[in-house]
Amino acid sequence: MGHLIRSISYLIIAFFIVLYGLPRLPLLYGHSTALIFSIIWLGFALLIIGAHLYQIIHLRERRDIGAPPAAVSEEQHRERGRTQGV
Repeated sequence: MGHLIRSISYLIIAFFIVLYGLPRLPLLYGHSTALIFSIIWLGFALLIIGAHLYQIIHLRERRDIGAPPAAVSEEQHRERGRTQGV
């Protein structure tokens, strides 16, 4: 539950940063360097928002399935031992 709350809070923070920064970016009236910076900045911001949305959806699916996040079966544990030479 802690990861879900953390992801939601980071998503909200990233959303508000975009809302704060979007009117200040020189998208339509800037020089080429400022325009490139604005596009890259928006791209990174959308990437961060998308990553947090994916994380939230993934955590909810895991919660609905009921699988613990770090569950490793005994068979997977034995397979890891064989491949690592233990």
